This record gives sequence, C-alpha cells and structure tokens, in this order.
Amino acid sequence: MKTSKGQAAVEFVTFVGLAVVLLMLFMGVSIYYLNLSYQREIVQSAEDLARLVKNEINLAATVENGYARNVNLPSKINGDDYSILIGQVSTSEKREVIVNFKGVEVLDQLATDIPSGIQFTSSESKTGVAIRKAADIVSVSKITDEGF
Repeated sequence: MKTSKGQAAVEFVTFVGLAVVLLMLFMGVSIYYLNLSYQREIVQSAEDLARLVKNEINLAATVENGYARNVNLPSKINGDDYSILIGQVSTSEKREVIVNFKGVEVLDQLATDIPSGIQFTSSESKTGVAIRKAADIVSVSKITDEGF
C-alpha cells in the first residue's frame, strides 16, 4: 500500500479538525453544567437564609410567652447584597419570609402571623432580627445598635 505525503497531511488535518470540534463540544457542555451549578448555589444560599429565619420564628410561635431572641443576619451572601422581607410588608403576606438574592426570589411560609413585618433593603446594613413572643403574638423587629 502506497500512501502519498499529501494523503497523510489531509488525514492529519481531518483528525485535528475533529479533535477541535469535539473539544469545543465538550467545553460547551461543561460551561452549561457549570452555569447550572452556579445558579443552584445562588438558590441554595437564599433558601438557607429563609429557612434560618423561618425556623427561629416558628420556634417562637411554639414556645411560651416571654420568649425573646436575637438572630444575626449576614450583611452579604457570598459577597453580594440581598434583601429580605419578614411578615406583612407592602406586597408580602403575614406568614411569609421572602429573600431576594441575585434575581432569585425565595419564599418560605411561617407557622404564625407576623402582623407588623420588617424589610431589609439592599442599601441597609443588616445586623439581625429581634424575635419576641408576648400575649401569644410573635413580633419581629430590626436590631438596633442598642440591642433590645
């Protein structure tokens, strides 16, 4: 079998071209799944914060009157700002915790009504939430520098 130098060069270029196409396909699929993973991380971070606040408020709803607790909130999540609404604030309902983070809105239902809710916006410094139960009503307020 005789092969010419031209045929070997054409075969080599064909294999290199096929390898480049496969590499580009692999990179595209990898980037797609990396973006999915990144989006899931964003959703998970918002869900974790909403769950933390929800669990503390639900605990207050089940214990006796006189319960008081401060819950610290992170000022940022993974270096990015977020906003949180607890209870009845503008468009939210009395039994909701809503976390907005990087365009993702996570809503969690509470076991009790929070008639006078609070809202932390992106520009505010978030220190924490004071949770109290008195007369079978759970209330939340922003923690000030003076504390309770």
